[in-house]
Amino acid sequence: MKARRVDAGKGVSWLGEGWRIFTADPGMWIVLTLISGLAVAVSSLLPPVGPLLFALIMPGLFGGLLYAARETAEGRALDLSQLIAALTPVERRNSMLVLGALSVVVNLVMSVIAIVLMGGSLGLSGMLGGGDQQMLMTGIGVGLLLAWSLDSLILLLWTMALFYAVPLVMFTDIRPVAALKGSIGACTANAMPLLVVGVLWLLLALLAALPLMLGFLILVPVSVGALYASYRDIFAATATMVTE
Repeated sequence: MKARRVDAGKGVSWLGEGWRIFTADPGMWIVLTLISGLAVAVSSLLPPVGPLLFALIMPGLFGGLLYAARETAEGRALDLSQLIAALTPVERRNSMLVLGALSVVVNLVMSVIAIVLMGGSLGLSGMLGGGDQQMLMTGIGVGLLLAWSLDSLILLLWTMALFYAVPLVMFTDIRPVAALKGSIGACTANAMPLLVVGVLWLLLALLAALPLMLGFLILVPVSVGALYASYRDIFAATATMVTE
């Protein structure tokens, strides 16, 4: 799956398209966002299994939101059943579960890396420092820095891999591994427009957080619509679209 390279200015138009998709049916979009948020909240109440469960179901849930964005963009009505559109047919559901399972593995690897680096740095500083408090604190700091740096790199790479993998699996017949590779290629080729979107999104997120986080009821669907718009621009010319 080959990605097109687009101009940096496209980042602004993607957000504009996201806003258009949201305003087509804001009430239903808010309902879909609340339901998705409830799934996140419920999973957070079940540590340590909850975050892993959410990582498993997240691609399918996000795929449903993207499906709703496509329906809106093409002038069709929204409904609650679109949230589970990623669960049918069976091949699509299985592909989404593969993406989710890989997300679980990535989360576990990051946790193991943090534990190993923290424990190793603390143990090494303890041996070298003979129990000196300052040496122990230095070891903790070094462990935290190493763990944060490596985990941040892994998280960035996985985010790039998953970013377009979900819509590719949702809307085409591509398999999960090929979708992940295609997503990394698309993010690399379109780093500038994605950077523009990222900076603008951070500014909008700050505004959305001010009124008791209520602004995210708008920003989330706008973001989904913007991602769908970017996917359409980058891949639609080369992808074989699957219609329902």
